Amino acid sequence: MKLMMSIMLPALLLVRSAPCADLHLGQTLAEWRTQLEAPDRTDRLLAARAIGEMAIAGVRGADKALFAAIGHRDSGVRYWAVVATGQMGPRGKPGVSRLRRALRDPTPEVRCWAAYASVRLGEADRAMPILIEDLGNEERGARLQAAHAIDALGEQARPATEALKKALDDEFDYVKRTSRHALWVLGERSCPYQNCEAE
Repeated sequence: MKLMMSIMLPALLLVRSAPCADLHLGQTLAEWRTQLEAPDRTDRLLAARAIGEMAIAGVRGADKALFAAIGHRDSGVRYWAVVATGQMGPRGKPGVSRLRRALRDPTPEVRCWAAYASVRLGEADRAMPILIEDLGNEERGARLQAAHAIDALGEQARPATEALKKALDDEFDYVKRTSRHALWVLGERSCPYQNCEAE
């Protein structure tokens, strides 16, 4: 009996755990992919976020689903797809060709975070000019997205130093704040605040 239980118990555990291993937030990858085409936008965005999390976690097949989502018709889905691709490290490399197309996306959020992901994946020469250009965009939302993406790059943002200094005079306070922080991270300011005692 003990011998039978010692054989059956691991097998039962495998049976119980196997389906769960393929689930994320209660659904399979296939179900999340189907939900990307849901009529309700909230459902589509939830699916994009879930697929991104699965890809970052290394779930088999999620990376391909994520890279495909970079070209989705919904800009919100594209946004979550490029953000997640930028968090994948070297495993995001196969998505670079789609990121290159996303650098021309008409939606600033998608374009800027595609540039962020591209820099993280070794495409700085191609992507940094996009961020620098958007930091001077006439649309303040685009400037803010660019500032946040540049700030998130840390030391990799050094080519944007002069553009960040110009952004300190931006009329939009959030752009100025974010630019100050990015310059502080780069060692170009003694503090991330407007007035630094050492200045």
